[in-house]
Amino acid sequence: MIIEKLIDQDCLTETEKHIANYLLNKSNDIENLTSTELGRKSYTSQSAVMRLYKKVGVNTYREFISALILERNEYFKVGDVNAGHPSQYFSSYTDIQNTISRLYAETMIHTNLLLDKNIMIRVCNRLLNAQSIDIYGIEISEVIAKQMSFKLQSIGFNCTCQNGLNYAYIKNMKECQKNVSVLISLTGVNDAIMNIAKILKEKKIYTVVILGKKENQIQELGYDILLFDTNEYEDIDVMCSAFAAEYIVDLIYSMLLSRLQIHQTSQTKKETI
Repeated sequence: MIIEKLIDQDCLTETEKHIANYLLNKSNDIENLTSTELGRKSYTSQSAVMRLYKKVGVNTYREFISALILERNEYFKVGDVNAGHPSQYFSSYTDIQNTISRLYAETMIHTNLLLDKNIMIRVCNRLLNAQSIDIYGIEISEVIAKQMSFKLQSIGFNCTCQNGLNYAYIKNMKECQKNVSVLISLTGVNDAIMNIAKILKEKKIYTVVILGKKENQIQELGYDILLFDTNEYEDIDVMCSAFAAEYIVDLIYSMLLSRLQIHQTSQTKKETI
């Protein structure tokens, strides 16, 4: 997403950082800002603005600023958790309740910014047309895999939950083009997940991976990736990662359910004509 690229400024020049900082400043109104005005207000130039939006993968300024306005609105919906480790606010029931609610809200919003709409739609299209769906989760990730399998089964999908590598099962799988595999990793990509991912790649099975934004090793395999937000503190990271992964699963479930309901309504209308 655009705002993530502006926040992570490692690849930006000093001039581009000035523009990014202006755009990320909540007090600055950018809704009706032209590229010329943005260059002037950020003490840069219109050509520098053009280089910036081209660098983040956008073709026109209007497309850039329109998308950024929506992303900023999401990003600024919640403020940062109070400075310091969140658990220092686990002092009473009310404090814990408020802190967890804030953590979950931030995790959801940041995950929304990481998700690619086109990839999500493509994943749902492949699931809708799948002959069978295998959902992989190892250790704590198996909990999310079981939830996803149950939810998809409840609306008529042929799903199985796998908690390890069954090489014979994958090797003997027929009509692989109609199969879909989902890999879920909450705590990072380990050797077992990588082995499963590589074998699925060799078998040419369409695979989607749900994992934290810190991981990049498995992304080199070229799978469709649905990233979720992760927390910097290890002792609460699993809690936030589990929530974020469940949120992605619920998005997929809801999109599939909506598509099925639309199809059923269309079929009913045809039968009554």
